Amino acid sequence: MPPSSFAALGIDDVAVAVYRHVVAGAGAADEGGSAAAPTAGAVARAVHLDEATALAALERLRSLGLVQRSAGGGGYGAVDPRVAVPAVVAARADALVEVRAAVPELGELFDEGRRPHDADELTRVVVGQAAVGDWYSQLEHRATTDFVAFDRPPYVVASNESTQRVALGRGVRWRAVYTVASISADGSWQGVHRLGAEGEEARITHDLPVKLAVADRRVALVSIGHDPGRPEALVTESEPLVAALYDLFEARWRSALPVPGAPGAGEPAVDWAEVAARLAASTSASAGWPVPTASSAGGATTTRDEEARLASRPPTPAERDLLALVAAGATDDVIAAQLGISSRTLRRRLHALFDELGASNRFHAGVEAARRGWV
Repeated sequence: MPPSSFAALGIDDVAVAVYRHVVAGAGAADEGGSAAAPTAGAVARAVHLDEATALAALERLRSLGLVQRSAGGGGYGAVDPRVAVPAVVAARADALVEVRAAVPELGELFDEGRRPHDADELTRVVVGQAAVGDWYSQLEHRATTDFVAFDRPPYVVASNESTQRVALGRGVRWRAVYTVASISADGSWQGVHRLGAEGEEARITHDLPVKLAVADRRVALVSIGHDPGRPEALVTESEPLVAALYDLFEARWRSALPVPGAPGAGEPAVDWAEVAARLAASTSASAGWPVPTASSAGGATTTRDEEARLASRPPTPAERDLLALVAAGATDDVIAAQLGISSRTLRRRLHALFDELGASNRFHAGVEAARRGWV
């Protein structure tokens, strides 16, 4: 074994040289026939060291159990290395296991030393339906001026409209972006309308990357996993992180489609040309039937006075809902379920609506509906 191999046992090259000399000389006999036990002085001369250094090395080897000192004398003899060295290795292995076992505790000390020493931590991870749901409720109750949210499945707690009504009643501006999946359950669209009547500003989009809630731009709850069996979320009061999440909400808010009849639905931030294109594309993808033109609907024509009358009239609530759901990318089945009508009735209503808009194709229908402010 090369001398460097013993470094793993805490034995330096000097001690290794001393040890090899003692091991090699352990069987030598003196003139009287007794086994020789070299003294520190003899070892020092043999390996070209001063006596103090040789003595220190011998005592180090003795503390490890590799050599032993003769009784009543100053000589040192080696313990059989086939027994002694494995014993030292085993002891060192046990010590390393104990060191490894201490790592978690040391890690906790490390983290604790870097946490803020305030009563609450700035950022933490919460796991489980109860913990995530509790934090969402806390944010609803803590909001005093502003609350924004991304609403998308999966859900960890049932919706509590009364909590939101209380917040709206105390003057909180409440904005939510819903996904098509948010309103897929029966009655959900009506729930959005009910909250809109209470003052919630709502928009709808095809999909959202995370679930999100931000209260007063000071504390945020954002999902970091979508496993319904083990939901995980990040709660943060870190100013830069909250600001970044709020900016994410604003970006998606601008691109989402206003829910008809909701407060703020007519804000000019909406890109109506994009909405029209989305309406045309979504309708093409979700409905497998052609859009009739004015000539194909029985050859009927309208006068300019009639066109002006139709263009000036506001859409009915049902027409607004229909166009909004189609533009958001909802399927025919979802739209029919939300409006409480059959798929056949839905197709008939869309035919009639596009015919009234005087559109020759789906994109034209979307542009005309946006121009009139119907979506």
